[in-house]
Amino acid sequence: MPMNLAFKWKHQDGSMVEYSSDGWSSDDPEKAAWLATTSRLCSSGVAIPTDLRLWLQRNCELIEFRGPGGLISD
Repeated sequence: MPMNLAFKWKHQDGSMVEYSSDGWSSDDPEKAAWLATTSRLCSSGVAIPTDLRLWLQRNCELIEFRGPGGLISD
């Protein structure tokens, strides 16, 4: 049974970045395109690709996580 995880980050500019079983998304069209391209080029599994992880650490704050136990938000 696949594990349904979802993450939501707030970028420094106020836009939102999300990852779920549907893949990467953002309410900023430029970020959404970059996320899709970068994840497609870098990803071979479930883990967040290194380039994306570093970008998230430098530019975003994790504000929500959904895991097997439910929602954890800040």
